[in-house]
Amino acid sequence: MKIKNIHIKNFKGIDDKVFLLNPHFTLFIGDNATGKTSILDALAVSIGSFFIEMGIGIKTRTIQDHEIRTINTNGQARPQLPVTILANGIINEKELSWKREILKQKTTSKDAKTVSQLAQKLMQKSRKGENVVFPVFAYHGTGRLWAEHEKVGFQKQEEGIKMAYNNCLSAKSSSREFLEWYKTQEDSILKFDQPSERAHLTAFKNTILALIPDKRWQDMAFDRKQEELVGVFTDAAGQKHKLAYRQLSDGFRNIIGLVADIAYRCIQLNPHLGEYAVAETPGIVLIDELDLHLHPNWQRHVVADLKRVFPKIQFVATTHSPFIVQSLAKDELINLDMDQIGVETNPFNYGIEDVAEIEMGVDDVARSDAFKDRVNIASQYYRLIAEGKTSKNDNELAELRRQLNEMEERFSDDAAFVATLKLEREASTL
Repeated sequence: MKIKNIHIKNFKGIDDKVFLLNPHFTLFIGDNATGKTSILDALAVSIGSFFIEMGIGIKTRTIQDHEIRTINTNGQARPQLPVTILANGIINEKELSWKREILKQKTTSKDAKTVSQLAQKLMQKSRKGENVVFPVFAYHGTGRLWAEHEKVGFQKQEEGIKMAYNNCLSAKSSSREFLEWYKTQEDSILKFDQPSERAHLTAFKNTILALIPDKRWQDMAFDRKQEELVGVFTDAAGQKHKLAYRQLSDGFRNIIGLVADIAYRCIQLNPHLGEYAVAETPGIVLIDELDLHLHPNWQRHVVADLKRVFPKIQFVATTHSPFIVQSLAKDELINLDMDQIGVETNPFNYGIEDVAEIEMGVDDVARSDAFKDRVNIASQYYRLIAEGKTSKNDNELAELRRQLNEMEERFSDDAAFVATLKLEREASTL
């Protein structure tokens, strides 16, 4: 499943906009409150249409009351109806359109049947034993490291589809689910050594190891003493060490948790694909603030890493990082700060200062704010000295001296800068 375009009307802060999505990766940038997260939420509502008629107990994502756009009239908030989220996309090589709306009170589903009924048919075929491919869905919000769902007990493999779609459109983390699955999977292999289970575990491990930079982990396992997933690595002296998942930095846990969650869902959905379950599963993954806790070195290649490891998944993400923007092709970026959505630029050819200035609207990034502050202060300082030379009375001169003293005091920790100012002052005898 991939979404080609989405039309959003009266949803949160978005009045009426259409966005064209890249089939592999789309990144939204823009100042705070320009609607980046709102677009991801609208996409989650659209994707939620898939679950309406599946019959496995997965709640569809509806439009919430607080997500209805309002305008103020005579000091009162006026809801704007209808709220419309219209998507065009491809599911199982079929091009479909579907819509969720609020016309009066509740989110409609009648115009989403093209998707919901197709999902129902996939479920029916699967229960008859046919090897159908289910698309994976996931939403990773900005609170993914600290907002966690309650632990879910492991269910039987025949309920894997339900497990894979459980909480998939929630912005919270579901790390407890994939950790419980990993633990159970390892235990089953030790007891029964089924080739299919071994293939699934290998696919899961290889996916995570492929995303960790500089091959810092050579292997991973579930440590029953700590009841924790651990990474295994070898130091320069050839000694093996292990490091628990929850001992890792926020940046590592962010990426490992995100990647492990997607891989786990792919395997649960399509176990018949064996070791290729991750690479061959299509779907849509939403990521808010992809750069969350990542060092710039990792930010520069995280997009390429995700596309390489999940070649059939469509990613839609947001960021404030110029390093991530710089790594994109021109048709992968949508800048919400631009007046005309869809104006193409090519950040891949830009230097990091150009990305910050041209794409992200940051003025004069070649110099720090502190440096620019000093230039501004020096200019004011020299102007006051010039005014002192032409002052008409002692009161004006005293006020100028007071202002000059304040400026010197402000930068008292920078002896060289203050000395430069005082030399100019002494030369004028002010």
